[in-house]
Amino acid sequence: MLKHFILEKVPVNSPLAYFFLAFIAMAGLSYINFLPSVVNALAGGIGFSDAEAGQVVAINGYGGIVGSTGAIFLVRRIHWQRAMFAFLAALTAIDIGTVWIDDYSLMLGWRFVAGTVGGLCVGIAFSVLARLNNPDRAFGLLLFVQFSIGSLVIYLLPGLEALLSAYAVFYVMASFVLLSLVFLLFLPSRPIDSRSTRQSIPLSWLPGNTLLLLLAIIFYQCAASAIWAYVGLIGLGAGFSAESVSTYIATTGLLGLPGAMLPVISGNRFGRLYWVIAGIALSITAAVLLSFSQLTPLLYVTSMALLFFSWPAVQSYLLAVTAEMDNSGRLSTIAAVVATVGLASGPLLASSLLDDGNFSVMLYTCAMIFLLSFFLLFKPVQAQKKVGAVELSLQYQS
Repeated sequence: MLKHFILEKVPVNSPLAYFFLAFIAMAGLSYINFLPSVVNALAGGIGFSDAEAGQVVAINGYGGIVGSTGAIFLVRRIHWQRAMFAFLAALTAIDIGTVWIDDYSLMLGWRFVAGTVGGLCVGIAFSVLARLNNPDRAFGLLLFVQFSIGSLVIYLLPGLEALLSAYAVFYVMASFVLLSLVFLLFLPSRPIDSRSTRQSIPLSWLPGNTLLLLLAIIFYQCAASAIWAYVGLIGLGAGFSAESVSTYIATTGLLGLPGAMLPVISGNRFGRLYWVIAGIALSITAAVLLSFSQLTPLLYVTSMALLFFSWPAVQSYLLAVTAEMDNSGRLSTIAAVVATVGLASGPLLASSLLDDGNFSVMLYTCAMIFLLSFFLLFKPVQAQKKVGAVELSLQYQS
């Protein structure tokens, strides 16, 4: 009886299957969701300097880009479930093995390998999410899981470090990967075929619109992560206490949850273009509000609330568009790489635009980048909307 229950597969289009796949996609590079905690652990009890801690995190991210790029060439040639099981098992061992490393050079190489394996997991998982019947729901749940996990870990980690050690954050990473292995056992062997029965039409406009959409994703992610990296220092620079800044960020960060759920609830029912336009407008408003010379707590909280609500919604909708532009899932894997590059580039861009504690130039630049991303994405999202209408017409006629 127990054996039968363990091997029971969940229906491919059930909410539980979507959740399992979203969690698996999150686990490959889960540290991104609680990045400040990872840096604090490396620079705190583990004993590295602030600069060394940042370099370890950076090399982990570069490994993720390498792994996600490699997944682009693998997704059409491998059995996704077998490959994912092998990579997740390897990542579990690597994350657990990190707790015995205290040498800086060895840590750099070890975490680069961890990032590469994790990037492979993320790239393959993105290709699977893209082939589900409802990519809006799939990527919306992914962002929901990411924001939920990030808030939970940041809240619980101090207690875990007191109970275990400064390496507790790596135990947490390994636990997420191990749980993903369990979820993988419940998934059907070939959920990626669930969209294969849909009628489609040739997308002769794909190359140009694909490039525009990928550029829009990288620019939006770059601007959003630039603000995210320095939002705490912006609050401190405005004269707010460190405790107040932490409270404001933690509270407004929870708005990422309803933002991520927006695509899950509404899907493509009202068209993605309107939601994306609204999200980018809110992001631009957030950047402008933060640049006010007389920044008050109300303006600070309002600006962060606007950004944290719109960021996951815009990202989910854009990833859903990439999923529908290419049913094979390969384009979504490329989008995962592009999004990671944008996230990694944002803080670097922001640091180059700072002027002795003055964040105005950086914030106005981010606002302009948000606007640029809108001009880049308008044509591909509008074109995909027309294609979707044609597909519905073909299905109705059949």
